[in-house]
Amino acid sequence: MKILSIKSGKKHLDHIILEDGTELSLDKDIVEAKKLCPGFDITDPEDIRFESDYARAKSRALWYLSRSDHSEKALRDKLIAAGFGPVASAQAVNRMAELGLIDDERYARRLAEYLSASGSSKREIRYKLSMKGISSDIIKEISSEDETDEREKLARLIETKYKTKLNSEKDVEKVFAALVRKGFSYSDIKSVLKNYSEQIEFSEEN
Repeated sequence: MKILSIKSGKKHLDHIILEDGTELSLDKDIVEAKKLCPGFDITDPEDIRFESDYARAKSRALWYLSRSDHSEKALRDKLIAAGFGPVASAQAVNRMAELGLIDDERYARRLAEYLSASGSSKREIRYKLSMKGISSDIIKEISSEDETDEREKLARLIETKYKTKLNSEKDVEKVFAALVRKGFSYSDIKSVLKNYSEQIEFSEEN
């Protein structure tokens, strides 16, 4: 299929019109590398379209990773949402993994550590890792290694975030419900709230 014309476009694209009226929007680097010009015969437009899509998906993936870490699934979904094809997006993600730029286990451990330090329960951490597309095997391994004390975490949360919200029975109920939503067990919440209440009463008496 011969090229009739090439028009420079935005976002580092050239718009190529073929003799049958088909328009290809190709990355300028691909156009230059293949020396495409009017009269050039493109044997398979879809192949070159994919080559361009893949090259641009890799470039966008690198840009995303320069800004923040991503899991494989999150990066693939982001590329697809940006308009890249599913196959090109998947291959770009695979290439990032081959280069060591993404690693789901490394990413999951960093995220789990951050969430734990921020007061997330073990159950909440497992859920958030799952939402990031981390495999169940990695989640299970990280969870089995987590030796943090849920009650200590609860006590810190109450002291730093909820202690000013425990002024009435209704307030306590709201805090209790909030902690349940964060994935802490009923028994741990009851125990820590009871202990906190007893400490407050003791300090007031003295």
